Amino acid sequence: MIRGASSVLPRSADAAGVLVVGGFLTLLAWVATPVWVGGVLAVPPLVVLAPLALAPAFVLRGYLVRVVAGGGATGNREGAPPFVAWNELYRDGAKSVLLSALLLAPLALLFAVAALAFAAVETGAVDLAPATGLAERALGPRSAPAVLGAGGGLLSVAVAAYLLAFAYVRPAALAAFAASGRLRDALRPGRVAAVAGSAEYATTWLVAVAALGAGYALAAPLVPLVAGVPLAFAVRVVAHALYGRGAADAIEFDAAEPSEPAESADSPAAGASESPAPPSASPTAASGAPPEPADPSPDRFDGGSRRSATEASAAVQTGRTVPIGADRGARTGVDSAGFEWNAEGDVESGDERAPPPGDGHGGDRAERGGTDRRDTDRGGAADGFDWSAPVDAEDKS
Repeated sequence: MIRGASSVLPRSADAAGVLVVGGFLTLLAWVATPVWVGGVLAVPPLVVLAPLALAPAFVLRGYLVRVVAGGGATGNREGAPPFVAWNELYRDGAKSVLLSALLLAPLALLFAVAALAFAAVETGAVDLAPATGLAERALGPRSAPAVLGAGGGLLSVAVAAYLLAFAYVRPAALAAFAASGRLRDALRPGRVAAVAGSAEYATTWLVAVAALGAGYALAAPLVPLVAGVPLAFAVRVVAHALYGRGAADAIEFDAAEPSEPAESADSPAAGASESPAPPSASPTAASGAPPEPADPSPDRFDGGSRRSATEASAAVQTGRTVPIGADRGARTGVDSAGFEWNAEGDVESGDERAPPPGDGHGGDRAERGGTDRRDTDRGGAADGFDWSAPVDAEDKS
């Protein structure tokens, strides 16, 4: 389990790029977020810069959601996903932050009530003298400090227990969100309880906690040298891959398609893409209609991410592959030289238009009452001469 999760980054096709981008985003999140919070405390109108200041943290959290989705769907067999579709990463990261805020809302409410009670006592709005006198008569003269100490201890235990429960439940809720991409699924108690109550998730959560502790302990001394920042990012990737794997048995993840499907040289698809069909072999070419797209599905799932069918693949966006030649011809019906077989245009204007009725060689010029301008422009006769007919060579003997 830990061996498979720890090799998520090395198995990636763009491992170095993912590590560099992830480390850079982690450093930006560590620097930009505290600076923005301090600026808001000093100048409250700076709160409007939140979407920009929190962008590195949002994108990073959205990427971790994608890692969880890949771990639950395929066990991250393709390795860590690349940093593509950044708008989707930003959106998923914002939902991840909102999920954490909603799960911590009861604790925040408890702190708010405690703060209001303390403020009411300090300002004299609430008189505690009757309660203090009752406690002294029942428990002795020093009972008031003991009662306050016991209350503070109980509050501390409750806060610690809630934070521990949050640390255990939040990855389960995050996996529920990553499985479907809908935030409401992460707030369904039954769905989250199914993940959190499974033995597989409990085991992977313990392993992830141990990996986070060991990784952060190793990265902390190297953070001033900047080398610890990519290491901290790699540790978080391993932990979230474990979260996804642990939740795979409890809930169903969307099936993931490989980001770079390989086609053998002798496969029918490869042969079709290497040699474009002649105009007469394609019904769309004969009718002049544009070819239909190869994949009519509106969305596809790519390594944990949902991207549009018209969006370039991850290999193209990361610069590993450029779709020219046969691949472009297979998608658009245009060969590698850019010639479109089903296009027919005017010789002088070059505009694409449907072919005239008839046999295509001037067979119905009499019905149009004129001479074909294309034949006369090429210096031919207007009698329907077929330029494509073979001509016998002159006998020199």
